[in-house]
Amino acid sequence: MPELSKEALQEYAEENRLLAEFRRAEAALYENTAKETDAGIRHETPEFLRLNDAVVAAGKRLPKRFRHYAKQG
Repeated sequence: MPELSKEALQEYAEENRLLAEFRRAEAALYENTAKETDAGIRHETPEFLRLNDAVVAAGKRLPKRFRHYAKQG
């Protein structure tokens, strides 16, 4: 395997950082949804909307080759 340039490694690291950011936002949304469901909340609360917006925003920052992760579900 050829050695990657410093720029390529930085790009790879940034892509992975953005993907991790998206996954953390998604996990926070899922955790909140589970807690609210367990509490009997069946409507979209302000916290749900805030976390959902964070997932959408993080999805828009994903590199093009990772955008399919934001389109799931």
